[in-house]
Amino acid sequence: KNMQKVGRNLSVGLTAPIVGLGVIAVKTFADFEQQMAKVKAISGATGLEFSALEKSALDLGAATRFTASQVAELQLNFSKLGFSPDEIIKVTAATLDLALATGSDLASSATVAASTLRGFGIDASEMQRVVDVMAMGTLAPVAKNAGVSLEEATSYLAILVDRGVDATTAGTGLRNIFLDLAGSGQTLEGAMSKIASATNKNKVAFDLFGKRGATVAAIMADNSLEAKGLEGSFLNSAGAAERMADIMDNTLEGAMLRMKSAIEGASISLGRELAPFIKVAAEKLAKLAQGFKALSPETKKFIV
Repeated sequence: KNMQKVGRNLSVGLTAPIVGLGVIAVKTFADFEQQMAKVKAISGATGLEFSALEKSALDLGAATRFTASQVAELQLNFSKLGFSPDEIIKVTAATLDLALATGSDLASSATVAASTLRGFGIDASEMQRVVDVMAMGTLAPVAKNAGVSLEEATSYLAILVDRGVDATTAGTGLRNIFLDLAGSGQTLEGAMSKIASATNKNKVAFDLFGKRGATVAAIMADNSLEAKGLEGSFLNSAGAAERMADIMDNTLEGAMLRMKSAIEGASISLGRELAPFIKVAAEKLAKLAQGFKALSPETKKFIV
């Protein structure tokens, strides 16, 4: 009776938790493996490239509040946006900082960061610069064509929003101004000086940029000096997103999420070791199921 009691205690207190841990570990690894398979398929990563992507996901998953599976999902988003495996590795950590600092989800952060990076023609290795400054993605291509830098475009965007212009209107207005500048051959600085020195600023702004850009242009011309100051701040903003992310992460919630990520990392490691055995067992069970299906009804009844 004592031995039976010991056996029951071992089953409940030891065997069941070990089996449960194994199930969780295998399921966690299976989900991560499947997500990475999607990354490999869409990005076209080769053996070494894929190994680097997988290592990056695991390392960032262990070191941040984002799990390895979430990092893999971010890699998948960048793959869909046309980033190469090497580019994905360069932009991932900075995009995690952006998502944490702004409270955005990873998919949105990837879309905005990627469109800004591509729009301004900036190399993937400079993604940290992009997230430290950040501008509207739809503004980026036309700003570049008008000879306006990421920092200068963002400084004017900030000025407009600070003056009560909603973000959508500010972005659209700036975009229209940059389009007109690119077509006319004028520089932004020259146009702003012309408006600022005019007796009737609204008229000159209207003549230069029409009805769709006049209001925004007049506000920009009145605040060109402040915009220059902001531009200088943005040029010296290296590490801003990381510092913001560190502040946001220095909380109990941050600690709990980092613990969750670390546990997932351990589960993936354990699941990877168990996976070959589970795979063999699953294949054998599949064959048994197929064999059972092929039996006669009488034999099935007898077995049941």
